Amino acid sequence: MTEIAYLIGVDGGGTKTLVRLARVDGSILAQASGPGSALRNGAPRAWRAIEDTIAQAFAHAGMSVPPPAALAVGIGIAGQNVVQWANDFQSQAPHFGALQIVNDGVATLLGAHGGEPGAIVAVGTGTIGIALDIDGRQRVVDGWGFPSGDDGSGAWIGLRALHHAQHALDGRAPRAALAEAMLALCASELPPMPENQGRDERAILLDWLAQADQAAFARAARPVVEHAGQDPAAATILHAAAAEIALMVAALDPLRRLPLALCGGLALALQPYLDEGLRQRIVPARADAADGALLLARQAMALTSNQENPA
Repeated sequence: MTEIAYLIGVDGGGTKTLVRLARVDGSILAQASGPGSALRNGAPRAWRAIEDTIAQAFAHAGMSVPPPAALAVGIGIAGQNVVQWANDFQSQAPHFGALQIVNDGVATLLGAHGGEPGAIVAVGTGTIGIALDIDGRQRVVDGWGFPSGDDGSGAWIGLRALHHAQHALDGRAPRAALAEAMLALCASELPPMPENQGRDERAILLDWLAQADQAAFARAARPVVEHAGQDPAAATILHAAAAEIALMVAALDPLRRLPLALCGGLALALQPYLDEGLRQRIVPARADAADGALLLARQAMALTSNQENPA
């Protein structure tokens, strides 16, 4: 029987996958990032991204990848709360020495508060709010998925930015910095046209929209953040996103008794748009979702050991 020698923590999001590699004593060896592994794109694609990124982490540590049985793996992954996606993902897992899989929001909560009571709102490609109350109960807000949910997320922001660009292009809104940036982004992500041909601006938006997925809309949030200081349309979108975050916090912790961490790639960008009272409640996260996933890996390893060596 192969002995577990390494812990792997995986934060699988819609835009990127982050892998952190550690020895079983918890000392960090390396980390690597790769393409998104959200389950909405299918289990085979998710596992391919995760395994490739694990290989990169070992390469960064100057080691070859050991057999899967030597790894205890904790995974927090977007979409795990959808039963069919979760079942497909679990059924296709390599034969790791130990494995525990949760939603990426749960991994973020574990990392942010070290497994102790607290609340988080994770704002990245999607959004989810999770609270572990002092009585042990867990509450979840949003995480419904784009486009019907994930309010205030990168994809939510990007969708509204594209909507504004459409209005600006046909004269329903002023054409300023945000609209120009959106047109430039869309044009840059389309394949080049044959020589002596081109797309007009309306075609650029339509062609981009025809192939856009959640990650593409999340990329479209970047110009909103970049131009919020000079274009009122961009600032309005970020204020609206911040209002959605405030609603999530109120539902998660109505008694205001839990430490609150705002996590994810858009946390810093949105924090200035929250009201002062909510900003004062925010505490720094102790660690990130990849560290939360390492905690899961350690728990999975301990559980496996107990099963193999019962008292």
